[in-house]
Amino acid sequence: MRNLIVLNRGHISAESRTYPDLQLIDSVFDSVSDSISYVLYSDESGIIEVQQFMKNGEILVLASFPLNDPESQLLSFLHIVEVAQLVFVFSNGDIITASYDSNQPDESTTMVEIVGSIDSGLKAACWSPDEETLALLTGEHKLLLLSRIFEPISERELDFNDIKISDSKHVSVGWGKKETQFKGKGFKALEREKEALKYAGLDLKEDTSLRDPTVAEIERGEISQFDNEKVKISWRGDCEYFSISTVESVLVEDTAEMYDRRVIRVFTREGELDSVNEAVDGLEHNLAWKPQGSLIASTQRHMDEDGDQVLDLVFYERNGLRHGQFNTRLDPSAELIQNLQWSSDSEVLLFQLYDRVQLWTSKNYHWYLKQELFINLENPSNQIIFAKFHPEKPLHLMIGTSEDGIQIVDLAYKIVTGPTQIGEDIGMNLVTDGMTAKITPLAVANVPPPISFRELELEDNITDLAVSQSNEKYAFLTSTNNIYISHLSIESMKKGGNLKVNGAIESNLIVTEPNESAKQVAFIKDLFVAVIVDGPTYSKLILFDVEDPANPSFNDSFQFTPKVVILKSTADFNEVAVECIDGRVIKVSGSLDLTEVAQFPQLCRDFELVTGPESEFEEPVSTAFGISVNGKLFANNKQIANAVTSLKVTESHLLFTTAQSQLCFVHLKFDNDSEYAVFQTDSTSSNIDERIRQIERGSWLVNAMPSKYSVILEAPRGNLETICPRIMVLSGVRKFIKQLRYKEAFLACRTHRIDLDLLHDYDPELFLNNVELFVNQIKKVEHLDLFVSCLHEEDTTKTKYRDTIHEIEEDEKDLNIANLQIASPSPQPTQELKRIIKNKEEKFDSKNSKVNKICEAILSVLLKKEYFENYLQTIITAYACEKPPNLVDSLKLIGEFKNVEQIESSVTHLCFLQDVNKLYNTALGLYDVKLTLAIAQQSQKDPKEYLPFLQNLYGQTELRRKFLIDDFLKNYEKALDWLHEIGTDTDEEFDAYVVQHDLFKKALNIYKYNDSRSNTILRLYADDLHEKQEYAESALAYEYLGDFSNAVENYVSCKRWKECLALVQKEEFSSQAEDIAERLISLLTEEHKYAEAAEISFYFLGKIEDAVTLYSKNYFYDQAILLATKEKRTDLLDTLVDNQLNEGFGTIAELLADCKSQINSQLRRLRELRTKKAEDPYSFYGAADDLDTPDNVSVAASETSTTPSFFTRYTGKTSGTAKTGASRRTAKNRKREERKKAKGRKGTIYEEEYLIRSVGRLLERLEQTEADATRLIEGLIRRHMKEKAYLIQNNWIDLLEFINENIEEIHDMSERDRERIDDNGEVYLIPEIPCPTIKPFPKKNILDF
Repeated sequence: MRNLIVLNRGHISAESRTYPDLQLIDSVFDSVSDSISYVLYSDESGIIEVQQFMKNGEILVLASFPLNDPESQLLSFLHIVEVAQLVFVFSNGDIITASYDSNQPDESTTMVEIVGSIDSGLKAACWSPDEETLALLTGEHKLLLLSRIFEPISERELDFNDIKISDSKHVSVGWGKKETQFKGKGFKALEREKEALKYAGLDLKEDTSLRDPTVAEIERGEISQFDNEKVKISWRGDCEYFSISTVESVLVEDTAEMYDRRVIRVFTREGELDSVNEAVDGLEHNLAWKPQGSLIASTQRHMDEDGDQVLDLVFYERNGLRHGQFNTRLDPSAELIQNLQWSSDSEVLLFQLYDRVQLWTSKNYHWYLKQELFINLENPSNQIIFAKFHPEKPLHLMIGTSEDGIQIVDLAYKIVTGPTQIGEDIGMNLVTDGMTAKITPLAVANVPPPISFRELELEDNITDLAVSQSNEKYAFLTSTNNIYISHLSIESMKKGGNLKVNGAIESNLIVTEPNESAKQVAFIKDLFVAVIVDGPTYSKLILFDVEDPANPSFNDSFQFTPKVVILKSTADFNEVAVECIDGRVIKVSGSLDLTEVAQFPQLCRDFELVTGPESEFEEPVSTAFGISVNGKLFANNKQIANAVTSLKVTESHLLFTTAQSQLCFVHLKFDNDSEYAVFQTDSTSSNIDERIRQIERGSWLVNAMPSKYSVILEAPRGNLETICPRIMVLSGVRKFIKQLRYKEAFLACRTHRIDLDLLHDYDPELFLNNVELFVNQIKKVEHLDLFVSCLHEEDTTKTKYRDTIHEIEEDEKDLNIANLQIASPSPQPTQELKRIIKNKEEKFDSKNSKVNKICEAILSVLLKKEYFENYLQTIITAYACEKPPNLVDSLKLIGEFKNVEQIESSVTHLCFLQDVNKLYNTALGLYDVKLTLAIAQQSQKDPKEYLPFLQNLYGQTELRRKFLIDDFLKNYEKALDWLHEIGTDTDEEFDAYVVQHDLFKKALNIYKYNDSRSNTILRLYADDLHEKQEYAESALAYEYLGDFSNAVENYVSCKRWKECLALVQKEEFSSQAEDIAERLISLLTEEHKYAEAAEISFYFLGKIEDAVTLYSKNYFYDQAILLATKEKRTDLLDTLVDNQLNEGFGTIAELLADCKSQINSQLRRLRELRTKKAEDPYSFYGAADDLDTPDNVSVAASETSTTPSFFTRYTGKTSGTAKTGASRRTAKNRKREERKKAKGRKGTIYEEEYLIRSVGRLLERLEQTEADATRLIEGLIRRHMKEKAYLIQNNWIDLLEFINENIEEIHDMSERDRERIDDNGEVYLIPEIPCPTIKPFPKKNILDF
């Protein structure tokens, strides 16, 4: 769908400076200095002169020298700028270099040297594109390959055996005899037909027209009469292969016939023969290898199937086989293609003719003639010598002429479309194909190219074309500078009408001066056609009045200096805009009023001009958007994006595609940095932005149709793709909602799969206030059901369909408020770590539910009498879609129906919306057995399962039926109520049901005024608590009920010794009192409750020794001493108390020694770890899964299992998929992580954390033991063991002082050390481990010395 237009045609006069009247013979581009070097020569003088035309217009003479053989022809010319050397290869065999001073070029100081000479002369020479290899073909038919320093790489002779034919009719396959070789189905049928004719008495001659249709005719390869018999060499773009086209004599061995044939051989870079082309009659001398492909182009002149002579362009593969062709549409009897050239990107193929060049492109296997450039229509003797593309700029070429120097042509792609304003956006596209204009309104017929909806044939080849504002007038500019006008209404086109030429503007009205040429054309509304005419240093804009297409007339003209490069209609087609070569964009009205809009920082190859709407207070503002050659997108003089490949504008958006395969939208309503910021970042955001969407790689914009919410893209291979970008659909839906056109909004959402929540979410208040209007517009029950059933709780305007216009408006408001505020220094908020609890389920609030509000609003309308009957299905849907589903009301509604068919249809619909099992249970909960049966019949349940149950319900009393239903539904408390209401006959069943379903509290509440039944239930409850080992409560219950025996046993089991011993004092337990006390002492001693056991031992059993011992074990030495002295047993002080003091001393002393050893070793290890962290952070921070791996498991990195590197350790990203750590973390991996943390895996951050927490646990242990140590010290002093008391106090104080000195160093843990990775692969910080405050030990002053 893209056309080629001429941006600029420059001219280099190429006049000699060292010798008069030298003629141009060759030229090359220099991509390093962006200059052109050309060679001048004349046969008379035999002098070669080389000039370099610089970018700033300066001309340098690099060399000037005479030739030894003036009749020799220049075969190859190369300018190696890096070494300041010129290389010439001549037909007499001389290879000459000319080295010049790159700082001060002067032909007088240039060193000219013949570096080599071939005695037999040369037929062809060609440098490889990388300028590293020179391919030569000598007069002796030898192929030479030389390096850049002219050292031989390879030499071989072209062998005639490569093309020798053994039989003119059969081809040997290398095995067997010709008579026995397979010839194909058709050949066998031909043989059978010959035999049949022979037996019929007829003779079928060998030259009959009958032949095998499955085998192509064998061609001899005879040359064309237009073949110049020259040798051509062409390299492939990667320099690995090159091809040579020669004319050679062929010998047919069977007949000894000789004839000339054009042969194409393919060689490798090392000079090895790769293939020879298959013979083709009429093949000519042209040869051009596609730089980025496997096709070799040439020309063939032959007879087609109709017997007419045609000139085709043919393609060969590298293996020498044919691979397609196309008709060049040239006159085969008169026209000659002198040369072929490919652009550097292989997109454009150039035909060099006598007085013009043609540029062809291919899409969808069709070749289009896109541009024809005449060098001079007024001078027939001026012919083209050469035409070459720039090696790096695909659409930049030069044309060397015999009498007019060099023409430099800049081209650009242009997609010719109609207006995109709503109402006129029918997707009109115009495509150039030689003399044919292909016209397609894509909204009417989206036909794939090269097919078009309508075509128009003209007399000359088209160079540019345009369509008017109404899409009904067309202008065609031809290569002969004529303009043809055509008119056809859209309605007529739809009915089958064809285009025809209604009027014409002759070239003499357009081109009035020599060296002028018309290059582009555009419309202003439907009234004027504007055309740009290029002169040598200026451009003219000419307006023609085409209100009457049959009689176009000159209106006015204006001259621009500097020249104009692009002419386009503005977006609204009310004016035209031009871009000058200096980047200025000028708007031109129908009355030739000129307004400069902007100046691009760089020259743009395509642009669009948009004019904003008029208002009472402001003039309309125009904005120019342009794409530079390197893909920068500018809005006036501001760059807004990079790597842009195409652009288009509509009333509300700027559309552009990028090299990252994205289609982007810019709101034309705004012109600020916040709008453009999203397009200037290379990072892919996870947020959903309606302004960006992915497209097929390499696609570009063709057209946009806002009224159909569609954009047409063309893929690189040429096929069209119509997409409906979300932003265009949402813009239309939002506009419909504002206008209360809910039906159109609904249909757009439904068609384009937009969540129907948007109809409410965009303006909830507006929707809820117009629910009845919404229902009346939608009308169809199916559509209302679809809307209600698709509702979600989320606000789609904040998630999926964020309104970027609204966001930009809010940003502007915030910016304005910020600008109004007085700038004052404010303290920066400290960054605090926020702990995020992930995967936490939010509590659902049904009162504030969006879905419930919408359903209730719709129900409030549909439950009215006028809607009720027609919208019963929607009412049920609304009930079912509430959250939670209001199944009760919906089933009650269905249960009120009297029509059986209505009930069945409603039940069927409800079962479709909700889980049938839930409906079954809900219907049972309503005690409606008939409705339950109807629902069960719609389910997948086996009738054997539900029919007996439902039949049983029919035979029960009402209360028993309700009990059975609630019991089935596991509503046990309600079932218990029904069982209670049945009567006292069910007391046993009641009690059993209470025990079975743990309904003791409910039963106690039921019988709270019936003491007898309440006590019965309480005893059952006590037994149940006893079985559950809840002995404390069961003991209380037994004691309340007077069952003291069970109460005592339960008190003993729960170690409630005071309550137990209180009951034991009763007479019935007198014989058991001592045993019970002994049991309690044993149980309390097991739990280290020595003080309580001591009290029982002394007060209830009178065992003083045991009591003293137990008090001492609990470090209650004061109680032990008091008891011994009070009972006059001072002997126990020397035996029991002193022994326990010594045991306590040993325990505390051992604890202090262990703690001191632990704190020393842990402090030393922490210092080692932190030294290792500084020296080798990788091994310290470790990898995600650095556990020991079995020998038979591969640990090699792959796409599915990749160990994060040191730099990705805390990013959660790997070379595989995003968040690979998250996707690979199974429950097993999480357990590994917990184990590593718990064990403090050695040498890692886990060990550091483990050691710090271990020191904290040590301090907690010391703090818990401090009271025991204090009581021990006091007891030791009282028992005259002062030295031991001193030792305990002194060691304790020393240990605390040592810890206090190093506690800050121990807890020195940086934020980076606290980083961890969660199950989702995201970084989080573990809570900071606080540095504890160490309290001083309560020392005794009498020991502090």
